[in-house]
Amino acid sequence: MSKKHRHMAAMEPTVWARPVYRPRGEPTRRGWLVLGENGGACDQHCQMCYFAHQKQRRFYTLETMIGMANRQRHYYGLNATDISGGEPTVYPDIRALVQHCAHIGLEPTIITHGQNSTPDMVDGIEAAGLEYWKVSLHGLQTGHNAAVQRDDAWQRLVGNLRNYHRPVHFNTTVLKDNAAELPALARFLIDAQPPTVWNLITFNPFWDWQGQEHIEFQVQYTTAAPYYAEAITLAQRAGWEVNARYFPPCVAAQQGFEANCIDFYGTQWDPWEWDLLATNRAPMPVRGGLGEYSAAVVLARRELCDQIARSRANERCDTCRFHPICEGPTEQYQRQYGLDELRPATGDPVHDILYFERGGKFDD
Repeated sequence: MSKKHRHMAAMEPTVWARPVYRPRGEPTRRGWLVLGENGGACDQHCQMCYFAHQKQRRFYTLETMIGMANRQRHYYGLNATDISGGEPTVYPDIRALVQHCAHIGLEPTIITHGQNSTPDMVDGIEAAGLEYWKVSLHGLQTGHNAAVQRDDAWQRLVGNLRNYHRPVHFNTTVLKDNAAELPALARFLIDAQPPTVWNLITFNPFWDWQGQEHIEFQVQYTTAAPYYAEAITLAQRAGWEVNARYFPPCVAAQQGFEANCIDFYGTQWDPWEWDLLATNRAPMPVRGGLGEYSAAVVLARRELCDQIARSRANERCDTCRFHPICEGPTEQYQRQYGLDELRPATGDPVHDILYFERGGKFDD
């Protein structure tokens, strides 16, 4: 190999050594602090929102939210939480809630659509102790506006990015209208923002969505996969941590990004994701002390993931060696698209949730 070609090969990104900002060597200690019934109030109407079609949407009182935060910190032993709605920036006591979380050692993060992030609002929330922002960015102008169902949503969000002083992570729900935009969106983020964390989120049909036979905006895995792969390659080369959330590794392997897949099992070892025990308000197994996770705690989390996998059971996934660490497509997805695109791997079952991140490959 010539010197020139060796240099070019060295520049090629590898999914086995992707950038990560916080190691995944222990169970996540992050919670989900949802602000109200059915998410609470929101001033937008995103087409894929879990709660958009719920009629009873109201915020909880600050006293209730403080109690929830205390439970996450002192009962579940968590040290961080994502505050979400609805929309946190329209919650009337958001600064007080952020301040309380920071005071008790529960690092607060806000998930926001970014439409209301004026300098005064951002400064007040950050001064209260916010750790970082998670901004929902669902494509470029066409894809984002279609998802948010607002013609000026992209322009408003991009204009507000300059107002953040704390780090910003980005969440992109991948849909039919924005999948092809992912590589261009990666280029936009590379040019516009310092590298942090970018979550590419496969739409999960929870709540009202799960009983539907056909969801118009839902994109098929194999249709989206090439765009995932190109976007991940570009962003990782620029130093971004990219997570392909709830994407099946067997389909990702056909494009080479299986190490980026974080399914429900993986979320329990992902510092940016939520502890399922706290999310489901499940009893906390005995632990040695605050923040010390026993084998019983790890097993309890895995059992919750097993329950999800059992609800999605199918003959095709059951034959795959990665079935113990992959819950498979949702029941609704199976009804809409079937299972023919999946490629079960043969061989001994894999039980190491971090198998791909440790350098494993999808060999069949």
